[in-house]
Amino acid sequence: MKWLIIIGVIAFAGGLIFLFRKNLGAFFRFLVSKLFLINLFLAVSLALLVNYCSIKSLDDYTNHGVKVEVPYLIGINVDELDSKFNGTELNFKIIDSTYSDEYPSGTVIKQDPDPKLNYDSVKPGRTIYLSIVKKGGEYKVLPDITGKKVNSKTEAQLKLEAVGFVVNFKSKPSKDDFVLQMIHNGKEVKGGEKLLKGSVITVVHGSGEGGAPVDLPNVKGITVGEANKILTAANLLIEVVYEPEAMTLVDSLNYVVTKQNPSPYSVPQGIVASGTTVSLIAGPPPETISVSDSTINNP
Repeated sequence: MKWLIIIGVIAFAGGLIFLFRKNLGAFFRFLVSKLFLINLFLAVSLALLVNYCSIKSLDDYTNHGVKVEVPYLIGINVDELDSKFNGTELNFKIIDSTYSDEYPSGTVIKQDPDPKLNYDSVKPGRTIYLSIVKKGGEYKVLPDITGKKVNSKTEAQLKLEAVGFVVNFKSKPSKDDFVLQMIHNGKEVKGGEKLLKGSVITVVHGSGEGGAPVDLPNVKGITVGEANKILTAANLLIEVVYEPEAMTLVDSLNYVVTKQNPSPYSVPQGIVASGTTVSLIAGPPPETISVSDSTINNP
């Protein structure tokens, strides 16, 4: 192939010489003339000048050879980023946020470029892309306390509270006395799941009595707070309807029980199985009559 190209070039040149053989003398005299040499010099000079200016402007445009050190930002809070980038000729942009148990919210956990992984210096004006820990909550792994993994309610409560969860207990008739299940927002949850720190976990604990019969207390006429203590001590569950609805937690505890179902008078011998749910209806406590009202009503 190479030889064919050479032969073709020679043949083309020979053909030109043959066609213009009568004017070859004048052509060679033109090649050495002052006019041709001046134009050749100007053309070459112009080509070199254009090439030099193009390369120089390209270097200036791309900041060839100019670099800025990339700051290491992992572990820095977003509130400190402005001061870190001040005067660096670099920009930053947050492109992602995620949850993390290792860093507090608002902390940078990933950057690109990363001086410890890829580039430790970049050109001025470069944007550093960041990922941060999402604000608004921290997720924790729910420990598995069901079955015979823990020996008591106290141990179950300590394990959950140590991670950051709020614990409520609910008893359920069972021959076993260990944790039967965990409930969050009305749904059963399992150990190993991630929930928002501070979430309320209802621990359903077996009564260990297999539904043994217990005396049903009469809690009508006392506050909800007192009724809850009495019924819980009897290994009974409580369900309260507030009429009207309680405004605060204190209100709900101070409301007075007006109806109870079942009541000691509605079941044989006043006995029910342990773990039975007792439904209560409670209302605001009677208002205390002031001295002035008493005087007005009884002149």
